[in-house]
Amino acid sequence: MVIFDSSIIIDALRKKKSAKDLIESYAEKEQIAITVISKYEILKGTTEKDADLVSGLLNQFVIYDFEDSVVVEAVKAHKKLVEKGKMVNELDVLIAGIAATNNETLITKDNDFLNFESAKIIVR
Repeated sequence: MVIFDSSIIIDALRKKKSAKDLIESYAEKEQIAITVISKYEILKGTTEKDADLVSGLLNQFVIYDFEDSVVVEAVKAHKKLVEKGKMVNELDVLIAGIAATNNETLITKDNDFLNFESAKIIVR
């Protein structure tokens, strides 16, 4: 299974062919997941008119939740970033923590994720 970051899902919702093709290429081989953090990011930017449609779409993905075990991974990642003087959005730290805790590959368009220096984070 792979986890897609909100940046990819948002592009797919905006009907960007490259994002739709990327999701479809993975969906043919395995289940796709998002994090509850990405679900929040996507829904907060959704108009009320589209909320039910987008929620229905998001519920087709496996949704990884934020659990206590994620806190340990997120804190480790945060401390490494601080040591290197490379800070990123706190929500991104939590998303990376969820992916690491579940030993899943995270796929994103957000270049801030390059700061994590993880082989399990793919920036497209």
